[in-house]
Amino acid sequence: MPHSPPDLDLGQCDREPIHLLGGIQPHGVLVAFHPETLRIEVVSGNAEPLLGQPPSALRGQSITAVLDEAALRRVRAQSLIGPVAVQAGGRACSALLHASDGLQVLELEPLTEAMAQADEAALSAIHALVSPLGQVRGASSLLQRAADGVRALIGFDRVMVYRFHADWHGEVVAESLAEGVESFMGLHYPASDIPVQARALYRRNPLRLIADVQARPVGMVPPTLPGTGQPLDLSGAALRSVSEIHLEYLRNMGVGASFSVSLLKDGELWGLMACHHHAPRLVSAARRQACEVLARMLALQLGAEERGADATAHARRATLLARLVSGLGEGTSLPAALKANGALLMELTGATGVALLLGESLELEQGEQPVLLGRTPSREEVLALASRLAEMPGASTTVHTERLETLHPPLAGRADVAAGLLSVRLDPQAPRFVFWFRPEVARTVAWAGNPNKPARPEPGHTRLHPRASFEAWREEVRGASVPWSSADVEAAESFQGALVGVVLRHAVELSRVSRALARSNAELESFSGTVGHDLREPLRGIQQYTSFFLEDHGASLANDSREQLQAVGWLARRAQSLLEDLFEYSRLGRIELAWHEVDMHALVEEALAVVSPRLVEGKVEVRQPRRLPRVACDDVRIRQVWENLLSNAAKYQAQTPHWVELGYFGPGEERTGAAARHDAPYVFFVKDPGIGIASRFHEAIFDMFRRLHPVQAYGGGTGAGLAIARRLVRLHGGELWVDSSPGQGATFYFTLGRGPA
Repeated sequence: MPHSPPDLDLGQCDREPIHLLGGIQPHGVLVAFHPETLRIEVVSGNAEPLLGQPPSALRGQSITAVLDEAALRRVRAQSLIGPVAVQAGGRACSALLHASDGLQVLELEPLTEAMAQADEAALSAIHALVSPLGQVRGASSLLQRAADGVRALIGFDRVMVYRFHADWHGEVVAESLAEGVESFMGLHYPASDIPVQARALYRRNPLRLIADVQARPVGMVPPTLPGTGQPLDLSGAALRSVSEIHLEYLRNMGVGASFSVSLLKDGELWGLMACHHHAPRLVSAARRQACEVLARMLALQLGAEERGADATAHARRATLLARLVSGLGEGTSLPAALKANGALLMELTGATGVALLLGESLELEQGEQPVLLGRTPSREEVLALASRLAEMPGASTTVHTERLETLHPPLAGRADVAAGLLSVRLDPQAPRFVFWFRPEVARTVAWAGNPNKPARPEPGHTRLHPRASFEAWREEVRGASVPWSSADVEAAESFQGALVGVVLRHAVELSRVSRALARSNAELESFSGTVGHDLREPLRGIQQYTSFFLEDHGASLANDSREQLQAVGWLARRAQSLLEDLFEYSRLGRIELAWHEVDMHALVEEALAVVSPRLVEGKVEVRQPRRLPRVACDDVRIRQVWENLLSNAAKYQAQTPHWVELGYFGPGEERTGAAARHDAPYVFFVKDPGIGIASRFHEAIFDMFRRLHPVQAYGGGTGAGLAIARRLVRLHGGELWVDSSPGQGATFYFTLGRGPA
């Protein structure tokens, strides 16, 4: 039963040793000899018709039996330049020479009189083609002119310019056709059509002629080298025989002869000039060399065109970057400046959305919120993506992809805003990133045959056969953005450097402000201590003297005079309490929390012990349905929170029975109503059946010194307890809030952060 396409091992094509096929094409003869002794070691099996001696007779002789000494010197001297016209076996030949496996490999191709005359005109023909090529502007025009020029030189039916994409699949971007020949313009070919080792040979040897796809290869004598047991490496040979898979591929296309010229730009394989003819056709070495000269000129012109376009784009982006950096220096904060310059930031890379993560943590409760500009995924999705990139082993500073779903599958459904991602990391020690997003661009790709079936198996055998159909097969490509160019990546990395510089300048300014603030705080602390002392002493004096006076003369005073003197003492005590609470509240902004794991149940027991006199006085029952958990916090400060909440719960109760309930909601437990207002692992609460609080006062009660009742009602107090409690909770990265209504009691909830950053 034939294998389905996914079962095909296309790696067979990549592993095929096409440089060690052990044969040559029959339109020439190959002789390999020792470079010093000139002894012939290897001869192609078809040597006798041209050289007059069979391979067995030639082996062991000097190479001068094939070429005279003068011709040999010329060939050796000009081997790097190109083919040399020589006489061999009494016939005119073109000779090529290269080194392989410690031998010098001589290739001889017989020339007909017509070919020799055509070669003499090749040089003038190439001059006629190259001169106008330098005047052409625009990549499309260059490629078309080059295709027309090559077809004029070699007379093939079809000449295509075939460009490789990033994934090594190819696309026909220009072509020149004889009349009546089918066009392949715009067709794409899967990467498996030109496997890895074939691309390596195209880089090494830019010219490849297959003169007759039906011809049988000629073997070497001997087939393997005595020293290695391997066939002679023919990677550099123009006559090298052809893989049977590739020959079958060409025959399936209806091709009789093939010729290709590599297009190398900056030393890398950019594409090919692929030429097809319906029948066998020889192209002399001189004509092939002329095509190579044309291809090199084309590559130079393409490089110049790209460098010109790059220079223009670079100048434009440099201007954008300068404006952006200038804009980031303005504004009250970096996030505000980034928001104000969002359009420039997106234009810098051609993105439609940008996300900037500038905090030290990805936790929503603790970290700085991401700055989202333009069309982006949600805040939570951006944070999840940042977490994924931060955890990638060996992740580079810059990551870019046109298919984000392959890198981060959870965003597969967000291709409308984030099909493509360009990311730069600002800090290797913290998850600080800049993300640029591009949406999906749906497009149709026309393939030369089904790219999902690049080969077919031979029933009962492991050998693969290339596909037989090259009819246009259209594929709808979804989920991919416009690819990020090298200029886009360079612009992003330039912004990364500029932003780091801006952050450093902000850090320097922040450091200066912090030092000034530290000095101011120290001065304020000193001033507060002085003022506190200066205010406390008179208040204590007033309390003492009123107390002494009442003890000594209270009995002799009239009732209204005694009450007035008692009021003076009460006012002094209240003023001192207000002063103590005010100083306590002001100190909270300067304290350092001592985080560690705390048994919350034991901590509440300590708080209950502190407020027990009020609980006993008010006959308040304490209800604890279950033991409280262990959590991370500053136990001293959170005990103070519990004391304030318990004291309030005991204080504001009118109807009996009096009770207060302590509890919590843990991870994964259902939370309803006000308990679900903030998402945190633990939500603690203190509940009472007291007088309740109207909704319009739910925030006002957390203001400093804010009381909703007369000063001496419900046991008095300064109105600072809830303000202090909320500030302590927020210092922990948590929140404190109330759920209540008049006559229905009150429940105070609070959460804690996840620990120090």
